[in-house]
Amino acid sequence: MSKENDNLAETMKTVSPRRISNFTFEYLVYPENKTENYLYLIIQYCPLVQENDETYLEVSQLSGTVNIDWGEKLPPEIKQKLNTLERVVMPLLPSYEMNVGGSGSLRLQPVIRQIFCTYFTKPSTGIPSQIGVIYYFPTQPNQTTQLNLEWDSLSRSQQLAVSNITAWVKQQAWEHLAYKIREISGQPAQATRAHKAFISYKRRSKAEPVADTIAHRLSLQHIEVWFDKWEIKAGDSVPGKIGEGFKDSDACLVFLESQYSSSDWCTKEMNTALTKAINENFTVIPILVEDCDMPELLKDLKHVYLKELTANEFEQKLAEITDAIYKVDLNPYR
Repeated sequence: MSKENDNLAETMKTVSPRRISNFTFEYLVYPENKTENYLYLIIQYCPLVQENDETYLEVSQLSGTVNIDWGEKLPPEIKQKLNTLERVVMPLLPSYEMNVGGSGSLRLQPVIRQIFCTYFTKPSTGIPSQIGVIYYFPTQPNQTTQLNLEWDSLSRSQQLAVSNITAWVKQQAWEHLAYKIREISGQPAQATRAHKAFISYKRRSKAEPVADTIAHRLSLQHIEVWFDKWEIKAGDSVPGKIGEGFKDSDACLVFLESQYSSSDWCTKEMNTALTKAINENFTVIPILVEDCDMPELLKDLKHVYLKELTANEFEQKLAEITDAIYKVDLNPYR
């Protein structure tokens, strides 16, 4: 084992009692390098552990860098999302046009050298702490300009283009960190079947931001999540998509608040989940995001309470949810 790995192993002994549950990170995209074996995307991250006073401490010795080229390392769907990001950013850059006589005109478009997005808040949120573009004009390729973008000034489609990539970037960082820890600790990779959870909640309610947070956190823990905002597009069959979501799912997370039962879709999802629980090895997990009356059919099920939690308490509740999805045996003597 190298001296660097010795230091990392020692660091792991130091932080092992505390859960690494988040990190700061950034990614840099180089649109010019869409060629096999050319560096296209760089992901840099630093894990965070939580202190007793709810602050976060960087574990710099476990930080890492992931370098990805445009070739086989990038899945086709991610290439499409990165191309979309480039397209939605381009209109934000200056361009110039001049008439050349008659009805003709010439237009000078900038070339994007780099798109960067940083998430340096502790813990990181869904909103970048900085996002920007470095570009140049073909007439002066060595003279670059940096344009910093304000998140609130971006359109909804532009924000989605960024967020769609961010979720995948975080997944790559988590996998890189897990591989590094396995390598320096000698722990073999565990081959397990991917688990899948269906998210049931009412849109535009108190449950929506909580469901969004849980969906992201479960995805980072290699649990496949069916979340309507990620799966249903305009023109899709809603019942058909919901049916696909329940297929092969291991659990349904029912996010309860005062308006949940007023939604026909939520009621149908709850009934589908309960029927599936009767006929299959399927778990229904009620999650309360506010004090409210539980639907009669869910009252006999143990619920998870997610209201006004500290960061430590939230991590404990998240662990309770993942244990239920994985069907972990809680008895240490069995």
